This record gives sequence, C-alpha cells and structure tokens, in this order.
Amino acid sequence: MKTTRIRLFSLAAALVMLLTLAAFFPCSAVKAGAESIANPFNYQDDKEVRYDGSKWVQPPSWNCPTINPRNYEGGIMVFFDKIGLEPGKANGKIQRVYVSVHGATDPVSMMKFHVFYDTRLKVVNNSNGDPVSPGKAVADFQDTGSKLVEEGQIAFYAYSKTDIELSNASLFTIDFQIPEDAEAGDFYPIGMSYTDDGVVADTFIDSKCTEAGKLQMTYVFTKGIYNGYLRILGEPRIKKADLTLKTPWDGVKCTTDPKEWFRNIPSGVNVTDLMWIESESMALGTEGDVFEEGKTYILQFKLTPAYGSNFSKKFQASVNGINLPYNGDDITMGGTFYFDIKADGRIRGDLNNDGLVNVTDLTRLAAHIKGKKLLPDPKLADLNGDGKVNITDRTRLAAHIKGKKLLN
Repeated sequence: MKTTRIRLFSLAAALVMLLTLAAFFPCSAVKAGAESIANPFNYQDDKEVRYDGSKWVQPPSWNCPTINPRNYEGGIMVFFDKIGLEPGKANGKIQRVYVSVHGATDPVSMMKFHVFYDTRLKVVNNSNGDPVSPGKAVADFQDTGSKLVEEGQIAFYAYSKTDIELSNASLFTIDFQIPEDAEAGDFYPIGMSYTDDGVVADTFIDSKCTEAGKLQMTYVFTKGIYNGYLRILGEPRIKKADLTLKTPWDGVKCTTDPKEWFRNIPSGVNVTDLMWIESESMALGTEGDVFEEGKTYILQFKLTPAYGSNFSKKFQASVNGINLPYNGDDITMGGTFYFDIKADGRIRGDLNNDGLVNVTDLTRLAAHIKGKKLLPDPKLADLNGDGKVNITDRTRLAAHIKGKKLLN
C-alpha cells in the first residue's frame, strides 16, 4: 500500500509540474510526450565536455527570422564550477557545485535548463527532497522546481510573474557524492545541453518575449553557457586496454610476438609473455607448432603499464570486444589474462596465410606459375578445382582482388 501511495504521489507531482510549466512558459514549445535524451556527459572517459551551442533550436512560436547571436552586445555567462579535489580525501564525500549567472543585460521571468552529469556521481537531495537548491539570483522568483529525470539528467525551472533583473549570483546548486573508489585523474563532467524534452523546451526569457529577450536567450543557448566538472587531482591512471586479436588460421605457426597478433596495442600498455595452449589437451604451443582448423586455443598474455605509469584499480582489459576477468589481487602494476579463440580454416586465395587475399598473393601465384618460387602446397592455388595451377587460377585470383568475381 505504501509503494502504491508513493507512486501515485510521484505521478501527481509530475502532472502538476507539467501543467505548471505549460502555463508558465507560453513562449516556449510545449509538447504532449517526453522523449528519451542521450546523456553526452556519461561516456566516463575522464574528459571535459564543452557546451555545444549547435544544439540550439529557435522556437517556432517566436515567428520571426533567425536571430543572429552576434548582434547581442552583452556578455552574459551561465557557468558551472570547475573543482579539483585531493586524491584520497574526497572519496565518498559530498561536494556542492554552483551554477551561476553573470552579466545579464535584460530582465528574465522564466527559465528552464537541463543539467547532465557523469553517473559515477550521485545526486544528494536537499532537505526538501529536491535535487536542486535555488540560488540567490532567483530568490525573487515566485516558483522554482527541479526533478531528477533519470540518473545523469536533472531539469530545473524558475518562474516569476514579473520580469526580474538578474544579479551576478548563483542560479542554483547541486550536491554530488564523489565515488568511494575515486582515484587520481578521475574526471566527472557536469553541464548543460540545450534540450526539448517534449514538455517545455529549455528557455531563458522575459514575460513578453521581447526582441531584446529573444536575442539574449539566443546568445545564452549558443555562446553563453560554460560547463564544469569535478576532478580528482593527480596523474590519470590507465583504465582500460581494448585489444584486437587476429584469428589464427590452419597451418599458421604459434608465434609469440604480440605485434604479430594484436593489431591495436594502446599507448602506455605493454603486452608480453604470450603463450598458446591447446584447450583440449592443454599442450603448450611452441614456435614450431602450427594451428589446426576447428581447435580452440587459450592465449595467455601479460599486460603491464609503461614505465612511470600505473593501471587503475578499476582497470578493464578486453579482446575483440569481450571483457576479460582478472583474478589477481592487485592490477595496478599489471597482470596475466587469458582468452579463448578457435582456429579458422585457410582462406581461399590466401597463399601466404596472412589472413588477407591481396596483390601479395597474386605475386606469389605468378612466381609459382613461372617456376621462379614454388608454393609449399600448390593445391591451395588451384582456384578452379581442375587439378592444375596455371594462368586460369591467376585470372580468377585477380578478379577476386578487384572485386569483379569473388571466390566461393
């Protein structure tokens, strides 16, 4: 019964907020249904996200030619804090972030913003149970409100019956909890992205939607917003290594050169100590052994950080898009990983067994036909299946490489 009441209350609150916004914001686009909005601040790649003014869409309700923000003679800024925190001291702590306005030239009676953030941060509601606390700049507004739309996205609005000259002060604040596992170099972007959520589009304008108000609003949403962040000071640690492993082919030697097998070893990561293990017999592969089609092999290899750096405690390795588990105690200085892969059969036309069919194979076939350098296994070059290797096979291979007639 308690859960039902909470849900009914939440639904009612959402309905009231929608109706309130629709009534208060007559100059903004009002739609019936909200759409899911991608969060540009949640890539979790420890990079700053700058405000993208190209997302701005001039409201059709203005019914006027496109407004050029360069015509605005002021310098209004809406900006987020950029805060650096000491590693080891900020873990799990609450950090307040201010969103402020400076240099508003024209009065405002209604505003709405969407705030996005890295979901590694957690929003801590204020004493009223709201995710956002209104600031001094909107102290004289009759109505303010906020809602956690979803993890990573907050909507905030403020409305006044009369137009108000904004002072240089805080519009609102948000309290974030820093992750318990935060470490040096972690970077959590926070900011805005112009959004039409299907209820009321983001806005910042006066009650009469004057030409001056429209120009100021255009400038704000194209050039006047500056995003922020919370970051843990110190050198960033390597958090992942996404590796691409070549598939072994039948007859290829079990070499242990990482550069031969891994196509994109990330900067700052060393790959060493490769070892091939045939999974059924658990026999170790040596340099003289070759792969057999259909058999599964376990590749054992070690990943270590380059000199002078460390892996993150949250380091994640992947091979061919598959995350690999690490069963050791401490990964910061590196560790051993395992990956299973099945050997494929030879590719038709791949005469040097490098996994590609290209002009190199055509050259080898020509040398074989001329008797200059014979192929170890001529049957692989019999592309038309007539038991001979001659100019007909060379013609078929050339047609395949040019894309005119592919080999079956």
